[in-house]
Amino acid sequence: MGDANTLRMVIGAMYTAVMFVGINNCSTVQPIVSIERTVFYRERAAGMYSAMPYAIAQVVIEIPYVFIQATYYTLIVYAMMSFQWTAAKFFWFFFVSYFSFLYFTYYGMMTVSISPNHEVAAIFAAAFYSLFNLFSGFFIPRPRIPKWWIWYYWICPLAWTVYGLIVTQYGDLEDIITVPGQDNQKISYYITHHFGYHRNFMPVVAPVLVLFSVFFAFMYAVCIKKLNFQQR
Repeated sequence: MGDANTLRMVIGAMYTAVMFVGINNCSTVQPIVSIERTVFYRERAAGMYSAMPYAIAQVVIEIPYVFIQATYYTLIVYAMMSFQWTAAKFFWFFFVSYFSFLYFTYYGMMTVSISPNHEVAAIFAAAFYSLFNLFSGFFIPRPRIPKWWIWYYWICPLAWTVYGLIVTQYGDLEDIITVPGQDNQKISYYITHHFGYHRNFMPVVAPVLVLFSVFFAFMYAVCIKKLNFQQR
């Protein structure tokens, strides 16, 4: 690895890749959900089906699609980044990527469910992209975030993605790197003291990523049922 700058560059590439795909998922699903919602309003008015079965179907159909997407993504990116080829690290990379893409997709669906059309939903979603980026823990590591803002770090979904990606790939490495202005350090030590990440926290990170997906999917279903933007 060499030095801390090289390590941060590799981590930055990994972070940018997962964020780009996630935002792309969010943006591309919005017009589709918006168009299908118009059809749903007509079918519901005709008594064909209620809101909840429709919402559940919309949520479930994304699961295999994102699974295939995450599989291709993991095979390509994992090899390209030259990570260690161990079953545990490969699985963790896939797991974090999969649920990150899934919650971004459900987040896009949720923004449509609380907006009259996909144009407004896109504006609403984009308003939070910068906040997700700022509080992800990459540009401003968690130990350096002011105490009065740390609460947003813990509710930022992208922060948990970054945590999971970094700590599963580098949290146990004992290789020595040079750190400007400091003594040489082990990668695991640098990850802990610079980013504030601990490998033994993964049993918390994993279910939180799942919960973000469940939360956005649940909010989408509730809003589809309760809100009506049909124009007569």
